Amino acid sequence: PSSPHGRNMASNADAAAPSGDAARTVTRKFPRDAVVVINVLRSMGVEDWEPRVVNMLMEFIHRYTCEVIEEAQVYMDHRSGEEVNLDDVKLAIHGILQSQFVKPPNADAMHLFAQSLNRTPLPPLNNRPGIHVPQDDNLLGAHYEYFPRDTPLVDPDEADVDDDRETAIGT
Repeated sequence: PSSPHGRNMASNADAAAPSGDAARTVTRKFPRDAVVVINVLRSMGVEDWEPRVVNMLMEFIHRYTCEVIEEAQVYMDHRSGEEVNLDDVKLAIHGILQSQFVKPPNADAMHLFAQSLNRTPLPPLNNRPGIHVPQDDNLLGAHYEYFPRDTPLVDPDEADVDDDRETAIGT
């Protein structure tokens, strides 16, 4: 099968060894780190992915590992040590997990939040024909534009009210 981007995704299936317990492990034509990532994906039940997924996961692993090592070196310097030890690494991992990764709320907390949010009724819909434009109190900002222009189409200081009226009428 091919992906929507025109890439051949069959290489993911071809990367597996042909028989036995080794049938789910990847061993050829991939860097060692990529093999580990692919084997982790397969162990989680993922059988098909875009080739960029492995690269993205490898980049994430590299950045995370570098951050842990840098943070562990800060803890080593703080304790005036000469080399990074296991406690420095554990503290670094704990600090990064606390500051960068957020635990999702449990189902009970989400249920309570949904109940409190759903207590407020939605505003009534207008039964008028045409396009329904949001009211001013529902807009993101006073003069919010999705694609702001670099320069205005018409300079308000140079615009003449009479000329605008004539062009609008089509004369």
